[in-house]
Amino acid sequence: MTAAFQRPPKLHRFVNNVPAWIVTAAARVMRTWDGDAGRIWNDRPDADVLQQRLVAFKGIAQKKAAMAVEILERDLGVHIGALNRSDVAIDIHLRRVFLRTHLAERDDRDHMIDAARRLHPLRPGELDYPVWMIGRTWCAAGIPRCIDCPLTRVCPKDIERAATVSSG
Repeated sequence: MTAAFQRPPKLHRFVNNVPAWIVTAAARVMRTWDGDAGRIWNDRPDADVLQQRLVAFKGIAQKKAAMAVEILERDLGVHIGALNRSDVAIDIHLRRVFLRTHLAERDDRDHMIDAARRLHPLRPGELDYPVWMIGRTWCAAGIPRCIDCPLTRVCPKDIERAATVSSG
């Protein structure tokens, strides 16, 4: 399986880790969910419970788990309970946008999750996609395209606040 991930086109940037993660994930699904991955979410879990179930898989951290909760609900029509306990996926785009717009005061995962919860208490994770889109399209690293950004009238354009944000 590792060879399949290593040949072009590369299926993932962690070509040496993903094959092992897939094998351990399959074993976990067999052991914990009786071989049916859909059972991870078919019991209508609350957003935070589902996120923790996903984080339990090797190779899935906060970002992927939070994204998965939103994708399952928004795009795939899976009923997820207590969406007020969903989280934004903390990635480079969200961090940069939250800092530049002063939605967050510091580059700290828990602080940014709390900021999203205060901003949109009914469903904090719902902010994930639009903030990602703003970060990727207009609020890029380096020189952002503020003039074209839909937030330009309300954003303080504090470019320096996110100068040290990196993907690491």
